Amino acid sequence: MKSSFSLWQLLTLAAVLLPALYLAYTWNSLPEQIPTHFGADGQANGFTDKHTMWLPCVALPLGLYSLLLFLPRLDPKHRLDTKSTNFQKLTLALVGLLAGLNILSLYAALHPQKHPGQLLPVVLGLFFALIGNYLTTVPPNYFVGIRTPWALEFPTNWARTHRLAGRLFFLTGMLSVVLGLVWPGEVATAALLIGILGTAVGAYIYSYWQYRQEQKLAGTA
Repeated sequence: MKSSFSLWQLLTLAAVLLPALYLAYTWNSLPEQIPTHFGADGQANGFTDKHTMWLPCVALPLGLYSLLLFLPRLDPKHRLDTKSTNFQKLTLALVGLLAGLNILSLYAALHPQKHPGQLLPVVLGLFFALIGNYLTTVPPNYFVGIRTPWALEFPTNWARTHRLAGRLFFLTGMLSVVLGLVWPGEVATAALLIGILGTAVGAYIYSYWQYRQEQKLAGTA
């Protein structure tokens, strides 16, 4: 009998379960305080009691996964399909980000001498690389994407804007991964932030520019 689960769904379910399994496996070895926030240099500067980690490691991934399964039903034009590969990539990216951050916090608590917080740009970089891959083919909708007035109004504008934004997010994410591995800390974090902000602003400007170009062509036709 053929399985109804795709590879993306299986990876997402693994991301839902891994933080809880890792927390349970390392419970007796964990210190009472778990780092949950890191500065730009990768050093922990925010902590929480280990007993509260069951919420982000168990309830939040499951809740987020359930929300994403329900969210497309709210789209009045039903353009988001939970069974599509594209939407499954988005689900994996969001659930995977949450799982990665939780696992990083637990690992940082167990190995503080290794300064694992410096790997935060790697986790975030993988997230934005997946998001970028998703955006290049995302259909017009009211929930996810670069929702400029011109992109929402004109399908061609939407497609071109998201192709550009998706590629830039993907490149930003991969650059962050590489820098996070070979040059961790503030440099990798700065590159990620500049790339994200630059992509967001650039996509908005590009969407408007595309709109103006289309208006000029329509006026000369």
